[in-house]
Amino acid sequence: MTLISAENLEVGYPVPGKGLFGRSRVLPIVRDASLSLDPGRTLGIVGESGCGKSTLGRGLLRLIEPTGGRVVWQGQDLANLSKDQLRKTRAGMQIIFQDPIAALDPRMTLLKIVSRPLATFEPGLSAAESRARALEALRLVGLPEDFASRYPHELSGGQAQRVGIARAIVGRPSLIVCDEPVSALDVSIQAQVVNLLMDLQERLGLALIFISHNLAVVRHISHEVMVMCLGRVVEHAPRDAFYAKPLHPYSRALMDAVPEPDPRREKGRVGTALPGELPSPLAPPPGCVFATRCPKVQPLCRTDRPALRDMGESRKVACHYPE
Repeated sequence: MTLISAENLEVGYPVPGKGLFGRSRVLPIVRDASLSLDPGRTLGIVGESGCGKSTLGRGLLRLIEPTGGRVVWQGQDLANLSKDQLRKTRAGMQIIFQDPIAALDPRMTLLKIVSRPLATFEPGLSAAESRARALEALRLVGLPEDFASRYPHELSGGQAQRVGIARAIVGRPSLIVCDEPVSALDVSIQAQVVNLLMDLQERLGLALIFISHNLAVVRHISHEVMVMCLGRVVEHAPRDAFYAKPLHPYSRALMDAVPEPDPRREKGRVGTALPGELPSPLAPPPGCVFATRCPKVQPLCRTDRPALRDMGESRKVACHYPE
């Protein structure tokens, strides 16, 4: 059974109008996004900064109210749930934030931080049960029991992110949205946190939505990859097929920008920076969202927006002239 799915999801932010009596409007960030995720699987979402990855993740959890489309969680349309029903449903879906230190309340001990979701989603637990669950979560992320009395300012970045993961898993969710959870960490710590998430996924049967601009990390952790450009999904494919041969020119450009691990090969590599600037979401191109920067652009690309079409083998691409 599909755990979560989105159909033609649109998410935006209100923008105030000009002047005292100007009418506000919605700034569209995510447009016409569709996806589905099964239990125990990981969907990696990649793209440049500002492409709508994080907004999509928050829209799926209804932390930002979608402006169109729908999100279905275990067969239930989230838009049809009351506030009380939505609060209970949210016990099954959690989020890990990008900045590990900023995501923790500096006035609370780690025990209080980790156990706080239990007060919301399982208020019937006793203090002893809540403490035991919080300590178990800390143990699962590799932190000893004596960390429970510490405060966030006593932690390194990697330790703080482990606390964020413990807080996310303490309520025993089915889905965790990982919003660039390793981008603020050193490379060696990134590997530890990613391996921890993969281990927890196997132990607890978690589904993960892993949002990142780092294609190397996404390749390591994901089963499927979804590429976003200016708020639209331009490619969606199984991991191995995607990394063997991306079909969209934007996906290829992202892949070419990944540094080579071999310094000798990296030194002789020709730069592959994309020309031009990312268009404004207030005035997107009328055709393909990548048309203004695509090295293979054709007249049709500038006028007609390509639909996300099936290419076989569970691959989809929104391009008039795929690779």
